[in-house]
Amino acid sequence: MRAILVLPFLLVANSCMLGPDPHAAEMNFPVSVRGDSAPHGASFGDKSWRKVFTDPTLRTLIERSLVNNPDLVAATYRIEQARAQSNVARSSFFPQVSGSADAARNYASPNANQAAPGADRSSESYSINGFLSWEIDLWGGITRNNQAARARLLQAQYQRDGVQTLLIAAVANAYVDLKNLDERLAIARHTVESRKVSLDLVKSRKEGGVSSEMEVRQAESLLAQAQVIIPTTELGIATKENEIRALLGEYPGQITRGGRFDSLDKLTHISAGLSSSLIARRPDVAAADQNFRAATASIGVAQALRFPTLSLTGRGGVISSDLSELLEGRSGAYSFGPNLAGPIFDAGNRKARVEGAKAAAKTAMAEYDKAVKTAFQEAANAIISHQKTGQIIHEQTQLVGAQRAAAQLSMERFKGGVTSYLEVLDSERNLFNSELNLADARSDRMRAVVQAYRALGGGWK
Repeated sequence: MRAILVLPFLLVANSCMLGPDPHAAEMNFPVSVRGDSAPHGASFGDKSWRKVFTDPTLRTLIERSLVNNPDLVAATYRIEQARAQSNVARSSFFPQVSGSADAARNYASPNANQAAPGADRSSESYSINGFLSWEIDLWGGITRNNQAARARLLQAQYQRDGVQTLLIAAVANAYVDLKNLDERLAIARHTVESRKVSLDLVKSRKEGGVSSEMEVRQAESLLAQAQVIIPTTELGIATKENEIRALLGEYPGQITRGGRFDSLDKLTHISAGLSSSLIARRPDVAAADQNFRAATASIGVAQALRFPTLSLTGRGGVISSDLSELLEGRSGAYSFGPNLAGPIFDAGNRKARVEGAKAAAKTAMAEYDKAVKTAFQEAANAIISHQKTGQIIHEQTQLVGAQRAAAQLSMERFKGGVTSYLEVLDSERNLFNSELNLADARSDRMRAVVQAYRALGGGWK
């Protein structure tokens, strides 16, 4: 009996751990992110999102989304689910104890030789039993399963962080789009008012015999060009407001705007920091790494299934045919001993499980490789986008100034009878398109800041 009690501790101390140890995926990273300027120290992604998105209205929208967004809420509950699964795996380290109580009245059949002829055919039985089962982690399968469950829990936590990062970026981008639509609408309305004045001028000149019917039609066409932009932009504004409300986890409705949204445009330097810090900050990369660790640990779980399992089983309690004698000492009974069970022939089932686990680990490694390279690609694209959109704004501003001067000059030439209204038509159309393009360039600049912050792994701490 003493040998049986000592047996599990000896087996645990000398158990064989099958399968590779779960470890971080190994890759050779670039020394820096393309486009980043030396020295590669602190990263723009290290900042808190509240220090990056300083517009009060945008801050409020982001805070509302972090409370109510359904995707983020679901990701949070997936963490709870993974934690519960981790606790299930951990429970396998400990003995499992259960109990039962039975009471029965039996009636035997003499024709089935269950009772002698003339004997009492009825009997009673009562029992209270406890059952114990404890599987010894002989091959490390339980340990590997716990390692896999722990990695899945960390993966769920990183995935939740990734959802939060994407959510913050999505709300910021949508708000930038909304402010851009507001600016385009203001440009269109201002242009409509200006072109109404021009149309009135052409009509008065036609009445005076100076302008032609064609010039009146050209002025009407120019006005209609700007007027059609207004309902189109208003439709875009309503759709974008509904999109933002959906990100906030709310029903469609209006979005209250603040003043000028140019705080992001004032940021002039974005640094990626060390390449290793980029990998550490990106929650999607960290989640892919934990997925690889879990898949690696699962190889050991599959390999352990190919070998016998050793369990200590026990049963003890009281049994009696008379209820009044059930709790007497002589009613006690118990059994205790080891149980060894293992596969003999399974037509390659368990071997296939091992091969499948190895393939899953290789798949997870490929996914991690993709996540890392995608991170560097997005970071590099965001940095170059931030740099070039600043140059685009500068050039587009110069273009708007030149075309505004050209439009004013062409109108003066038209009033002086030097040129036809066709020249005014072309210059006004060019100016209108350039003003819209400048508004788009400014929003592209702000989107580049948002994209850089997301690509560099900011927003979830």
